[in-house]
Amino acid sequence: MRQLINDLRVPVGLANLGNKLYHNAQYLTAVVEVDEKAMARWLPSGMTLVQPARADLFCAYFPENVYTGAYHEAGLFVHIKVGNKTGIFCPWMILDDDRAMIIGRELLGYPKKMGEISWENDGKRIVSNASRRGTTLIEMEAKLGEVIDDAPPILGLPHRNITGGLGLGLPREVRFTPKEHPLEVRRVEMNLRFTGTENDPLHNMGLGKVIEARLHRVDLSGGLIPPIQIPRLRTPLFLLRQFNPRVL
Repeated sequence: MRQLINDLRVPVGLANLGNKLYHNAQYLTAVVEVDEKAMARWLPSGMTLVQPARADLFCAYFPENVYTGAYHEAGLFVHIKVGNKTGIFCPWMILDDDRAMIIGRELLGYPKKMGEISWENDGKRIVSNASRRGTTLIEMEAKLGEVIDDAPPILGLPHRNITGGLGLGLPREVRFTPKEHPLEVRRVEMNLRFTGTENDPLHNMGLGKVIEARLHRVDLSGGLIPPIQIPRLRTPLFLLRQFNPRVL
């Protein structure tokens, strides 16, 4: 019993139950159109896109959290159907902190890789660029606009990520829903440019024009239910097929 208590001490501490994990997390996001046929190869079998098909392409800045120091992130949240709700599947993400990368991959199944993200905010305008291995993948220039009182959540939605080894073992679907505490959401006028490479193939995921763009400032905490991992019989080769964008 003593060993069990000792084993649980670390994960319970990481969950920081009852307290916020991130303070003033800032997501500069572009809601973009998605070509369903192009995106289909990046989705596990059985996952379906919402209609009309949409995704959030974002750069983010996390000035304060309980795990590590300030860091930056860039990624893609594809809008999927989760019952009668909208959920999130993440096929690509980079960041610039190794501890946040390890926690996000091991615990939550995000396909996180190391990259470089710049973030400049003068209170009226934000410029953020995300790059990896010498290639600039995302360029965002945003002029801050009015406050939005009824904005949808950016992260507080049901997540469905895929994790597991690259051998013959079954992949697992990681299910969790973070708790989002909005501080302020503002509309932005955004100039967005993105490209891709063989190992970071944003250009092949069917991303189209920007529908709207926002700056979300939120606090984040864990949901009431911890992340659940469920064997996924329908996607035995998914992780092998996604080897480049997940690993290389």
